[in-house]
Amino acid sequence: NWELEGYGVPIYVNIPYEWTSDPKPPEVPVDYNPVGSYKREFTIPENWSGRQIFIHFGAVKSAFYIWVNGEKVGYSQGSKTPAEFDVTKYVKQGTNTLAVEVYRWSDGSWLECQDFWRISGIERDVFLYSTPKMHISDVFVKAGLINYYQDGSFELDVEIQNHSEKAVKGILEIKLSDGDKEVLFKSEGFKIKANNSASLHFEDVVSMPKKWSAETPNLYTLSFALKDAKDNSLEFVSSKIGFR
Repeated sequence: NWELEGYGVPIYVNIPYEWTSDPKPPEVPVDYNPVGSYKREFTIPENWSGRQIFIHFGAVKSAFYIWVNGEKVGYSQGSKTPAEFDVTKYVKQGTNTLAVEVYRWSDGSWLECQDFWRISGIERDVFLYSTPKMHISDVFVKAGLINYYQDGSFELDVEIQNHSEKAVKGILEIKLSDGDKEVLFKSEGFKIKANNSASLHFEDVVSMPKKWSAETPNLYTLSFALKDAKDNSLEFVSSKIGFR
């Protein structure tokens, strides 16, 4: 936050907007709207060659543009939500430059009138990560209770992305374990067109699961193994879930 580094002034208000006493949404202040410029260098690891490369911003307040090696990559606003950009085509081997231009106020600021300190800048972690050309891009799990709260209802949606220029086939293995034993296993084959994605949906019932509650916070490990058509492992992802 640049105000905490001596640039600009942190503002504390509750209900009023900090930049106007005459609200006219969605207008954004133009006479005074501080901008923070960030720049740094980074190096891509050699073993990331041929992989998809992303940059993740945990939170930036309130809006920002991003450049990699002098090329504009994109824009995001929403100061308490993460933003990700695919920078594969912008990076190169060796030294790269990252530049970010952050605006203190945007039209998204109209949604943020609440009791907190109004400060600006990069507020959460920023990091790079890489994935195979085919990878798990999103997972959504619903683990509830049915049959008078005796059995577990397990619903799962998985999105798999293909960033390559050709159609690919793959296998997704799903395991659910309570730490002592495996209680669920599924294996599903799929095919994805070039530069496209596929959504897989699973439903099942888990008999008499260990339930999650404040008194008994039992958690299961849900793990995914993504493989290509030749059964070569590409990616592993895991998460903790609870039936409640």
